[in-house]
Amino acid sequence: MSEQQRPGAVIATIRSLLPSLLPTERAVAAVLLERSAEIVELSSQQVADLSGASRATVVRTCQSLGFTGYQQLRVLLARDAAALPASAAASPTGAAGIVAHTFTQLAERVSDMLALLDPASIEQAVTLLAGARRVVVVGNGLSAPLAWDAAARLTSIGRAAEAQSDVIGQQITARLLQPGDLLLVISGSGSNAVTLRTVAAAKAAGADVIAVTAFGRSPIAQAATLTLVVTMPDLTFRDEITLASRLPQAILIEGLVAATTDHLGDAAVQAKSLALDAISTNLAE
Repeated sequence: MSEQQRPGAVIATIRSLLPSLLPTERAVAAVLLERSAEIVELSSQQVADLSGASRATVVRTCQSLGFTGYQQLRVLLARDAAALPASAAASPTGAAGIVAHTFTQLAERVSDMLALLDPASIEQAVTLLAGARRVVVVGNGLSAPLAWDAAARLTSIGRAAEAQSDVIGQQITARLLQPGDLLLVISGSGSNAVTLRTVAAAKAAGADVIAVTAFGRSPIAQAATLTLVVTMPDLTFRDEITLASRLPQAILIEGLVAATTDHLGDAAVQAKSLALDAISTNLAE
């Protein structure tokens, strides 16, 4: 089964690849997203009319997204729509209601967030994380806290990792990497120019690069050795750079650290024990 054919992957695929499409293709993709519940009833010509494009552009857009054509995309959208949980009829009210609704929405979207993650890529990422001679984690803007957290969590399981906040320092560090080293880069948009320069420096030095991002054809994803794409199903590129929810990336990092802990075995268990001992000495009564 291809990545696009996994249950729940159609909408996530369209959103992830939207920035990489041509302008006329983006117009078609916008209709596919806005009318996803109706697509099963619409012909390719109707989609073309709604988007102001030709029928051939509709078919080409579907192919650019990785589908054989409009008919396959329409069938898969119908399949995914049938599997969606029923949404609450009323909008949440009050602070407590809004907070509770946020948790509920996240729970309902877990399978969608997983839709674009390739199991083989996850296995490869964990192997690289566990076996690299040196691990450097980079994230800028709203991805910076995730980079610091990832480095701290990896270090606590005995997989020493470092993260710098200074962008020039990041690029210097990346240039000093060697083959066998690893750069773990986190960028929701996948288009941060500063982060991209650090990725280029690491690649030039011969190091491997794992990219964690929300968009599969972003510049950082294209430059990386290995890309892990995880996103919210309703997230647009504009949302990613303005609202910038990092929950999917944060959960993925948590999972990668857990999987790396399992991969390292007893060494990670012993390291965690020492880390907890250090934490316990700093807890006040």
